[in-house]
Amino acid sequence: MTFSHRHVAEWPSAVLFDLDGTLVDSESVWLDTIRSRLERVGAPVSPTQLADFEGLSSIDAARILIAAGGLSAHATEVATELEDHTIGTFAGRLRWIRGAEEALGGLRREGVPLALVTSSSRRWVAAVEESVHLGAFDAVVTADDVRHTKPHPEPYQRAVGLLGVDPSDCLVFEDSTVGAHAALAAGCRVVQVRPDEHGVTGTTDRIPDLGRVTAPWIASLLTREPALP
Repeated sequence: MTFSHRHVAEWPSAVLFDLDGTLVDSESVWLDTIRSRLERVGAPVSPTQLADFEGLSSIDAARILIAAGGLSAHATEVATELEDHTIGTFAGRLRWIRGAEEALGGLRREGVPLALVTSSSRRWVAAVEESVHLGAFDAVVTADDVRHTKPHPEPYQRAVGLLGVDPSDCLVFEDSTVGAHAALAAGCRVVQVRPDEHGVTGTTDRIPDLGRVTAPWIASLLTREPALP
């Protein structure tokens, strides 16, 4: 991987990363939990149904699950149970998304401000950190830090505010549809990180993982027009 100011005339003011499914493969663990809970309440389980839970906070996921199963439980109780179960299965399962560790390391060496912006809770992030050493970020925004989680733009608005940068000068890496919509609504340039064809209109690029994140590639994004999926 090549990271050098010799190759980049101008870096983004900051680079912001989603966590689950973008940096770490925890999204698949989360969806395993959702699948088992949908089956338990007798709700349909399909790729489309599971996709509705990608990128959501646990409380938003709990509300959908309650509606799907006709449950009478409180959303906060279901959300806690979902988090407890998922976090309890992290050990030995979490891995970096390909290229993520190298991309973070390269950007840190160049002094590019970094933010972690996630719909997960602080305790979820701490649990991920126990399995995968994420390293330091200049700003971290979790579900506990905002009133509205993704797809609302507030998480990204808060992150760029903490960094003191213009959102239009920022680059965001997101895997989920709700996350991409949140970043776009905040005025950021977005690269969607997912191997399938479920892209969001208005994103600058879609890549299967972070393996191609090099300095020349980042430079090419700064002048590229948003692409259709």
